[in-house]
Amino acid sequence: MKLAFELELPDGAVDQMAEAELVRSVKEQTVLKLYSEERVTTGEAAEMLGLTRIEFLELLGRSGVGFQVEIDVEDLQMLRRWREDGAEGGR
Repeated sequence: MKLAFELELPDGAVDQMAEAELVRSVKEQTVLKLYSEERVTTGEAAEMLGLTRIEFLELLGRSGVGFQVEIDVEDLQMLRRWREDGAEGGR
């Protein structure tokens, strides 16, 4: 799904450089809102903004939006392997 909208601004309110920053900011705020409402994951949010997941997590830290712990099947399998490897190493 693609979301598009128009916003009327007074003449001279933003120059071309400020327009790019405003668009970036609106995109970030929209994605942060979707993430905070648990409508998208960190991976989806990062992709929407053209960021890596780590970069998105850094954005979360700067923005003050709380981080939600997400564990997918791959993460769970990795945790199990670490646990098994640790148990074997302790024997």
